[in-house]
Amino acid sequence: MERETRRKLQSAVALVLSTLAALFGLFWLVFILGSVLVHGMRALSPGFFLHDPTPAGIPGGGMRNAFVGQLLITFFATLIGVPVGILGGTFLAEYARGKRLAHYVSVLADIMVTVPTIVVGTFIYAVMVKPMGHFSGWAGAVALAVIMIPVVLRTTENMLTLVPWTLREAAFALGAPYYKVIIQVVYRGAITGIFTGVLLSIARVAGETAPLLFTSFNNTFFSGNMNGPMASLTVTIFQYAMGPYDDWHAQAWAAALVITFAILVVTVVGRMVIKLRYGKK
Repeated sequence: MERETRRKLQSAVALVLSTLAALFGLFWLVFILGSVLVHGMRALSPGFFLHDPTPAGIPGGGMRNAFVGQLLITFFATLIGVPVGILGGTFLAEYARGKRLAHYVSVLADIMVTVPTIVVGTFIYAVMVKPMGHFSGWAGAVALAVIMIPVVLRTTENMLTLVPWTLREAAFALGAPYYKVIIQVVYRGAITGIFTGVLLSIARVAGETAPLLFTSFNNTFFSGNMNGPMASLTVTIFQYAMGPYDDWHAQAWAAALVITFAILVVTVVGRMVIKLRYGKK
């Protein structure tokens, strides 16, 4: 009886501590999101999305250039990083399974996930910006793609490994070649996890500032030219937050709210599409 009472007491203590820890984390999450919502709503207006920045010290203007630059850089980074990450994870999980090469690449990918992003920015600066002689949006897209690749690669590898090998054997028994087994059977079983990894990688690079400071730099004017310096929301938020003007601070809060809301929308819509496409099957 004493031992049973002790186990129940330990279980109750663990439950209470776990609940308090969860509530503590949830409180700060709600506090941060609430602060961004309250402060960001004050500067939101149609002009914030449709106008370019005004000269320093002059109220008004918007962040049209930063929105367009952020979308272009993130879009091309996703086009580069996601296919490379998925194909790399597929190679490790399917063609190099159990081999020493797969182990080394997986460990290297884990290391790359934990590397400070400013290191990636300086690396791309050395191999792209300096030889080209100027900052560019392409350099920023490549820097963000390098950050995305290990996240997508490891997620894809883990999700494909969880798919039972018996499903592959059943497809092989029907005469399907390996590449069709991967595309039509394995990917279908792991699509939700792979898509979650893609969303995590996009969410991670959407808030990165340091790599873009060394690659795309910034541009106070509107520009869609990826071969030159390009504005981005994260760098603009950093500059506005460090500036001395209240109007800049308000716009920085609004831009932070837009980034947060955009990531939320992409996540919700993506999960709805996956559920509608594959949920019933």
